[in-house]
Amino acid sequence: MKLVADVGNTNTVFGIWNRGKILKNWRISTGRLETEDEMYVVLKQLLEAGNVDLKSIEDICVASVVPRLNSIFHYFGRKYLELDPVLVTAIDGIGVKWDVDFPSEIGADRVANVIGAHEFYGKDAIVIDTGTAITVDVLKDGAFIGGAILPGPMMAMRALFSKTAKLPEVDLFYVENHIGKNTEDNIRIGVVNGTYYALKAIISKVKEELGDKIPVIATGGNSPMFNIGNGFFDILDSDLTLKGIAVFCERVRKLEKNSAG
Repeated sequence: MKLVADVGNTNTVFGIWNRGKILKNWRISTGRLETEDEMYVVLKQLLEAGNVDLKSIEDICVASVVPRLNSIFHYFGRKYLELDPVLVTAIDGIGVKWDVDFPSEIGADRVANVIGAHEFYGKDAIVIDTGTAITVDVLKDGAFIGGAILPGPMMAMRALFSKTAKLPEVDLFYVENHIGKNTEDNIRIGVVNGTYYALKAIISKVKEELGDKIPVIATGGNSPMFNIGNGFFDILDSDLTLKGIAVFCERVRKLEKNSAG
């Protein structure tokens, strides 16, 4: 079994990958992973609750957008499992081409999403990941050709809250009436509805360039918030990032084995 981790700015999602499937997953606050020992305590509790023996973990695979935690995963792997984690990056030789200006700048989560989309849904896709930030990743003919980054809904709302004296934090959801009658709905319409229409416009423009048949795959904790009515998501896969991390890991280990002879 593999332990896979999607390390975000706000939350970290751990998963167990075995025989081509994510068997279990857990979401925790990234702030709970400050040292390798804290990571051990957290993971031991999660795995025990899921009836998974920590010692049954044969590999560790991590996609992190928090660079300081990369070393923590390394220390954890060496200290508690005698394993060196695989860190997801945009490298050559893993089945996807990186047709952008600076592949080294692509976030690990985006690399994992593209790998996962390519492996499970084909060589053409638009991937929407709705986390702290929202990313749009475009896969065409097996190559990552670029995308877009937007503020996520919580980030946008907290920017309003922190930079103004009277605007409150509110529960976020799509509002059917686009003319708000109170401050809370005004914020929801601006943040959620506004983001919804921004995504809809971006997807429409991408399809104008690449063709209407390219599927739109959504992942991330806030995806249901934007799956309104008929929506514009063709596929909702909450495990896409974890699956992409696991596939990346398998391909890297195969490359390492081949290079070792």
